[in-house]
Amino acid sequence: MKAVILAGGFGTRLRPLTFTKPKPMLPLVNKPVIEHVVDYLVSHGLEDIVVTTTFLREMIMDHFMYREEVDVHLSYPTEPYPLGTAGSVKNAGLDEEEEPFVVIQGDNITDMDLRGLIDRHYEAGGLVTIAVTRVEDPWNYGVAMLEGDGCISRFREKPDKGKCFSNLASTGIYVVEPKAMAFVPDGATFDFARDLFPLLQAKNKGKGNGKIYGYEIDAANFWVDVGQPDGYMKAMEWMLKKENRDVFIGENVEINGSGIIGPAVIGDSVVVEEGCSVGPNAILFEDVYIGKNSSLEQCFIGERTLAEENACIRDAIIGANCELGKDVEVLNGKIWPFVTIPHRSTVDNTIKRFVRFDGKGSNSKDGMENGDLLRTVSDEEAFYFNMRRGGKIVHTGFVAHNLEMFVDMLKHVDQRSLDFHLKEGYNDFAAWIRDVFRDEELASEVAAMRWWEPRSKLICLIQERLDESKSRVRAVDGSMEEGYEAL
Repeated sequence: MKAVILAGGFGTRLRPLTFTKPKPMLPLVNKPVIEHVVDYLVSHGLEDIVVTTTFLREMIMDHFMYREEVDVHLSYPTEPYPLGTAGSVKNAGLDEEEEPFVVIQGDNITDMDLRGLIDRHYEAGGLVTIAVTRVEDPWNYGVAMLEGDGCISRFREKPDKGKCFSNLASTGIYVVEPKAMAFVPDGATFDFARDLFPLLQAKNKGKGNGKIYGYEIDAANFWVDVGQPDGYMKAMEWMLKKENRDVFIGENVEINGSGIIGPAVIGDSVVVEEGCSVGPNAILFEDVYIGKNSSLEQCFIGERTLAEENACIRDAIIGANCELGKDVEVLNGKIWPFVTIPHRSTVDNTIKRFVRFDGKGSNSKDGMENGDLLRTVSDEEAFYFNMRRGGKIVHTGFVAHNLEMFVDMLKHVDQRSLDFHLKEGYNDFAAWIRDVFRDEELASEVAAMRWWEPRSKLICLIQERLDESKSRVRAVDGSMEEGYEAL
């Protein structure tokens, strides 16, 4: 019997951590989330595993290279574009299997009896058997209602809070008959919970061999979705308790006269200087540096982030490669990757910075010659104007999705926003143009700007380049039209 791990999501609920690591590769205690899932499947005798993934998939493949020669066979089918959970399974060829297969979400951490689920599927004889569990917040999951024989009479994915007809939630773990995949259209984006399950219920109502069945896991078993911060913390605490400990410390860690209060996880090569208090519920990824006399509680800190002395971080998620100056407070805030927070600043909201997605949205390899500088970018790649207001770093509300919007906003944003992006020892404007629009020449010109120079100079630099790019695009379009007329 094969197993499929659904690991193709973008991990939006765990952002900003998942901008630099795919959700399955986030470290959970001593190894990535997806490795815990693989270990779980292997422990139940499932060693032929298909991993459906898209975002940063090479990171997952590289990590598991050593396992291929040990105890498991892993395959990674290529998706031309995100196909949804059911679509990705069909794309992987599971519809051609001769026996049922197990499907598990890449963010499920559990010790449920998987063999019990498989046996229940064979006994029931339906097309799909879903592992379900009772939860306090069913509206966050697929909600099921069971009949006396275990058949699922109603199923709805994430209903409104007031429309939950049951507290039985789908765990995202299924056993599926290959013939059920015949209802999944080829090459279409199609989900199990949103599309396939309601379709199967509608098409096979009253037919015993086409029903969907439920398997309620034992109340003593552990299950959690680690795709959101609370679930991630619960999984961490559960794993630590299983090992009779409340703190996990990775390799090459330096802790100099500081207290670690569990539950807490300190990743590899972390440095915690003297006089610090770390925990409870603090998770530090690899290569994090915490300056002396800092206090961390109920927080995630992404890889290679640096916090100077006297940092106070509570109820926060800080992305990778951030730099926090001295006496910085992050209280109930989120900071996207590669953000620098000046000394003596407070963050109590979400501070966003653009995130470059390689190859996404680029119109051609030629860049400027074919209008790459003129394109509109995604929300993630957009430029978010932040500024320092008093002792706080805040988002101004200005967001530019292309360079024309950017130029227009430069005319209106508060001078404190320009100072924040130019004056603190870095140049966000140049980095955005270089990393998102891939124009090294313009980026170099903008990088040479100094904070005391008038904003009109910056506006002129970019506007001239935009006008030049538009002229090139018109020239190319004109040449193509002439070519068509000649034909």
